[in-house]
Amino acid sequence: MAAPELPTQQVMRGIVLMIVAASLFACVDGFSKLLAETQSVGQIVWARYTMAVPVLFATTAPSHWRSLFRTSRPLAQLGRAFIPLGTSVTMVLSVRYLPLAEATVILFTAPFLVVLLSALVLKERVPVITWMAVIVGFAAVILVARPGFGTMSGYMVFPLIGALFFAAFQLVTRWLRAGGETAHTTLAWTLAVGAVISAPFAFLTWVPVSAEAWLLMAGLGIVFGLAQALMVRAYAHASAGVLTPFSYAQLVAAAIIGMVVFAAVPDVWTVVGIVMITIAGITVARARRS
Repeated sequence: MAAPELPTQQVMRGIVLMIVAASLFACVDGFSKLLAETQSVGQIVWARYTMAVPVLFATTAPSHWRSLFRTSRPLAQLGRAFIPLGTSVTMVLSVRYLPLAEATVILFTAPFLVVLLSALVLKERVPVITWMAVIVGFAAVILVARPGFGTMSGYMVFPLIGALFFAAFQLVTRWLRAGGETAHTTLAWTLAVGAVISAPFAFLTWVPVSAEAWLLMAGLGIVFGLAQALMVRAYAHASAGVLTPFSYAQLVAAAIIGMVVFAAVPDVWTVVGIVMITIAGITVARARRS
């Protein structure tokens, strides 16, 4: 009889899953950037959700398929499912016009926006150290964006809007989990609603798709579905307070993909911004955990 796994082994498994999931999310944006050269935003978003649905079923035990969409809050799940669509659309626009690393850094203002909204909307008490980290995080974004000092600074609005959607997404997800909704059910609603809602926009903006583009769209959806599934599994092994700092692996992965695939080497200010926003994000995560 095998010895039971130690809690530390469970936590380490969750951390590894989170790092892999975060890296895959960077790959999703890489696929989107490649597709943005030839396909419409509607097509890319549709592929992201539609081709991820089979991955959801493939990574779920068949005995649980019938209960995937079972929820006591269908309207809340439906409303929440609309929010990540906003993130998807704005991030496709972001990577179309911006280097991958810069767009990802600005998207990661979301945790700091969550702190602001938690204080303003949920009336949560926020420690001083967290407010200091929020200031550092926003300073990092200004350092990366350098508004008014570059031809692409105007496009920074897209990942900023995406960060707003991402922050709202996190807050609503927290509320649903507190109400007893499972992560698998929430993910199922997100992917299904995203596939249905994006379909007419893809149809109205459809442009011819080459064989290579079809492969990229399939890869986009599969990787997006795997990233979501791995993240759900990560949270089954460790708490959000433990895992959140490791989600910043997406920043590193985005920088590497940008250099290898798109020959976009981040400048020194972007690298400094990545370090600043990572340290600030980890500080926020630890403060919320304590």
